[in-house]
Amino acid sequence: MEDLLEGMTDFQYKGMLLEDLENWQRVKSLAEKENAKETEEMAQTQIDKINEKLKF
Repeated sequence: MEDLLEGMTDFQYKGMLLEDLENWQRVKSLAEKENAKETEEMAQTQIDKINEKLKF
């Protein structure tokens, strides 16, 4: 019997990243409404990181 590979497929990984991206976009939107600049900048940093990972 072959060993099963552990981990996630590219499709699963991309789905997880898209969910995270959506969440960070919501955080950024809320931060903009509340004029919370530090939180807005943090959210944008995370959005940029996720977008970079989605380039595969």
